[in-house]
Amino acid sequence: MDARKLWTVAILVFLAVGVVTLGVRPMVVPDEPRYGIIPAEMVARGDWLALRMNGFAYWEKPPLGYWLTAASISVLGEAPLAIRLPSALASCVTALCAAWLAVRISGRREDGPLAFLVQATTLGPLVLGTVALLDPPFAACIALTMAAFFGACTSSGRVRAGWLALAGAAAGLGFLTKGLLAFALPGVAAVAFLAWERRWRDLLTMPWIPLAAAALTIAPFAWMVERAQPGFWEYFIVVEHFRRAVRPDANQHPEPWWHFIAVFPVGAMLWTLAWPNALKGLRGAAEWRTGVRFMVSWVVGPIALLSLSSGKLPTYILPMFAPVAVLVALGLRRGRETGAVRLDGAALGARWALRAAAVACFVVAAVGIEAFGAPTLWSSGQGVRFALFGVALLAWAQADAWAWRAAEGPRWLARTAVAPLAMLVLVPWVYPEAALKASKHPWPALERHAADLAGASFIAAGCDTAHAVCWVARRHDVTIGGAPSEFDNELGRSEDAGRILRWPEVAAKVAAARPSPVAYSSTPSPVAVVCAPAEAEQILAAPGVPAPAVHDTDGNVSILIWH
Repeated sequence: MDARKLWTVAILVFLAVGVVTLGVRPMVVPDEPRYGIIPAEMVARGDWLALRMNGFAYWEKPPLGYWLTAASISVLGEAPLAIRLPSALASCVTALCAAWLAVRISGRREDGPLAFLVQATTLGPLVLGTVALLDPPFAACIALTMAAFFGACTSSGRVRAGWLALAGAAAGLGFLTKGLLAFALPGVAAVAFLAWERRWRDLLTMPWIPLAAAALTIAPFAWMVERAQPGFWEYFIVVEHFRRAVRPDANQHPEPWWHFIAVFPVGAMLWTLAWPNALKGLRGAAEWRTGVRFMVSWVVGPIALLSLSSGKLPTYILPMFAPVAVLVALGLRRGRETGAVRLDGAALGARWALRAAAVACFVVAAVGIEAFGAPTLWSSGQGVRFALFGVALLAWAQADAWAWRAAEGPRWLARTAVAPLAMLVLVPWVYPEAALKASKHPWPALERHAADLAGASFIAAGCDTAHAVCWVARRHDVTIGGAPSEFDNELGRSEDAGRILRWPEVAAKVAAARPSPVAYSSTPSPVAVVCAPAEAEQILAAPGVPAPAVHDTDGNVSILIWH
C-alpha cells in the first residue's frame, strides 16, 4: 500500500472523527463558553488587543489562541463549530508533525500517514481536538518546535540554522498561546535528549538561534498588547506564573505527583494496548536509535517537569501524545514486517471482548438501562444509542479480523487504525446530557428564555453559569452574583466596580428595578437572574422583590425573570 493511498485514508479518517461532527455536541460548561465569549467579545467590540471576559479584564492567557477563534467566529459566526474549528486544525498540524517525524526517522514515506492515523485516532488528542480549548493550539506549537528541533539535530550548516530558527519561531507562537511552558517543555526535552546522546557542545551552542527567533516572533505582538493594556505582561508573568507556583490557589486542581503517569495511558487509548507490540517492533532497530531517544525524551522530560507542578489538569499532557504516536506507528509497522507482531491469544481475546460488549449493548437497548439500576444518560433515544454502540462494536471486531488478514505491515496498521472508526464517530453523539447537572448542561433552559435574557436591562448570574448566559444572550455585561471565582481578576479596575455582587445585593438591585408588582407585559425591558434554586429562594424572600413573571427551575439552575 503506497504512501498516496495511505494519505487518502488518513485524511478521510481525520475528517470523519475530527471535523465533520464538530458542531454536534453541546458545549461543555464552563470551558467552551469561556473560550467562546472572549473572542466573541473581541469581534463584537472590534478590539482584538483587549482581552475581556464578559467585560472583565481576563489576563490569564496571551492572545494568540483567542485571535484564532475570533478569526473563525468572524467567518462562521458565534456557533460551536466556529469556536472548535481552531482546535481541530491545530490537531491536524500536530498529526502532520508526527507524520513528518516518522518519515524523518525511518526514511520510509508510508510511515508518515501511519503516524498521522495513530495520532488522529488516539483518544486524548481526538477528544480534545473537538473541544474549544487553548491546549490543542499550544500542543501544535510544541509539536512544531520539537519537529524543527529534531530537523536541526539531524542536519548541519545553514539548513541546521534554518531548522533552529523555525523551532524558535514555533516556541514564540506557543508563548503567545499559553506562556512560558512553550519554552519549558521543549527545553527540558531537548536537554534530556542532548545529554542522552552526549552532545555536550550542542547543549551550549544550539539554544541561541531559537531564543533569538522566539524573541523576534513575540516582540511585535507583545508590544501591541502591552500598548493596548498596560501592565498585561507583568501580571501574566508575575501572577499567572511565579506567584501561583509559590502560592497555589484553590483553582489549580492539586493532584499527587503521579497523576500524569496514571492519566497518560488512559489518554493514549485505544493504542495503549498496542504498546507491548510496538516495543517488540522497536527492539533491535539500531538505525532508529537517535529518533527513538528523541521521542522518549519528548515524553518523559516534560511529564516529569509537569509532575512537579502544584496544579495538574489532564489537558496539560496533550503535547506528549505525538511522540508516542510516532513510536507506536514505527514499532507496529516494523514488528508486523519482521514477524515480531503476530495474531495471538490477547488479540483474539480482545476481538471476542468487543463482540461480548456488542451483545451487552443490544440487551440494554432491548430492556432499557433502568432495568440494571443505572442512571439515565440521555433524555431521549437511549435504546437507539445503545443499539448503535452494539453495531459499532461488531463493526470494530470484524474490521479487526479483516486487518489481520493483511500480511503487509503498512496495510495491516492502516486497517487496524480504521477498525474502530464507527465507534469513534459516535463519540460526539453520546454526550450524556441527562446524567449531568443542569449547571453543566444549561442550554435547554437558557435557550427557552434567550430573548428575555438578551433584552434584560439588568442581568445577574452565578459564576457556574455566567459564561453560558453570556453566550446565549450575546452579552458582555452580565453581573456576577455570589462568589466571583475567575471573574475576580485582582486588577481593581474602576470599570469592574459594582459588577460582582453578593446575592442580597442582587436582590436589592431587583427590588430597585421592580419596586412593586406590575403588569408584566407592559414593560419591554426585563430584569433577569440565573442562579441555583437555593439562591433563587433567597432572592424571592428578600424585602421588596415582587413575584417574577418567570420562575423556571431545571435541576440545579433557576431562571427568574421580571417584566
